[in-house]
Amino acid sequence: MALTSADVRNAEPLQKDYKLHDDKGLYLLVETDGNRTWKLSYRFDGRSKVITLGPCPEVTLAFARQLRDEARELIADGIDPISRCVKREVFSPSVETFEAVAQDWLERVYRFEVSEEQFRRTKRQMENYLIASIGKRVVSEVTPEDLKSLAAALGAEGHLDRGKRVLGIGKRIYTHARDTGVAGYQQTGALRRRLTGSGTEPEFLLSTREQIFNLASGVLGQWSRTTTTAALKLTVWLLARPSEIVNARWSDMDLDAGEWRIHRKSTESPTGSKVITVPLPRQAVELLREIEPITGRQEYIFPGTGNRKKHLGANTLSAALKKVTRTTPVSTDNLRTLAATALGELGYQAEQIQSQLLNQTGDEPADRQAYLDKRREMLQAWADYLDNTAIGKVTRPRRL
Repeated sequence: MALTSADVRNAEPLQKDYKLHDDKGLYLLVETDGNRTWKLSYRFDGRSKVITLGPCPEVTLAFARQLRDEARELIADGIDPISRCVKREVFSPSVETFEAVAQDWLERVYRFEVSEEQFRRTKRQMENYLIASIGKRVVSEVTPEDLKSLAAALGAEGHLDRGKRVLGIGKRIYTHARDTGVAGYQQTGALRRRLTGSGTEPEFLLSTREQIFNLASGVLGQWSRTTTTAALKLTVWLLARPSEIVNARWSDMDLDAGEWRIHRKSTESPTGSKVITVPLPRQAVELLREIEPITGRQEYIFPGTGNRKKHLGANTLSAALKKVTRTTPVSTDNLRTLAATALGELGYQAEQIQSQLLNQTGDEPADRQAYLDKRREMLQAWADYLDNTAIGKVTRPRRL
């Protein structure tokens, strides 16, 4: 039986920890010390797993269900939700110290990526070496030399591997500062350079460029006219989930307006669903017009090969992406992470990037068109950037 708000509100600690089960694997863990935490149990690759969704009452029953649904969508796409954080609060600490940013990264991102044992180990290293030394300083004032000094001190004591791990943790914290818009993080660009050697390019940006080249040449360089290839191209251009791409119907598309309307289930909507409008770049419209004569009479834009009344499988799409990017494989999950990193480095606002990755639209009708126009410009610039990369002519997208 599904939980009610009253059930959650009245959950009191007992002599032993206990669980209040909701639906589809979601449950509330009530501990003896009074802590209450939302968790989701699920199966992935034949194994039982559990992911923490957040504390109660900070995470409400309705929001916990939304996070559960997002995690289940990832599973349907062949992605293990424990590999990424599904929480989406905006980080805005009153004092942007290194410790504040570090703790936010640890609890809101890293906790969802690793086992509990690894989480505790990293937390201990972060607190013992980074926070103890530089935690009270403003994050933008911490320099690469500060981290190098910490690593050098550990190395001098014979702990070379530990020093490398501390450097790695520091880089992750600064990436989080960038992604969450912490003021002054732009001053710390040198932290992202190679910490060994004399490279002049940020290490993560080199990796991003290599993967984008591999992605663009592998997917956009294909001349095949199969529905799988077409679906892959739309996935890359629109940064959409495979489950949404394969479920796309011709009735959802307005090619003249250049818009795709996704109907998504929502526990917050009175109708039980909400419509998400995704602007289509020129390349996507051209591709859809090309395949319309082929599948236009079908319900789904990308019908299955065995049964034309069913759609292409999301797992088929995920496997195809890994196959065509086999030199440095790109999954449908890290495609979105890759795009977010690249677009952020290319000058686009984190809010605009996340709005597209999460497929959200503005709540205020008066702002809706201007909001969509900004997203349309960003997606068009992204599609052009990929095209230029595929033909060996890389240019930066226009900044908003």
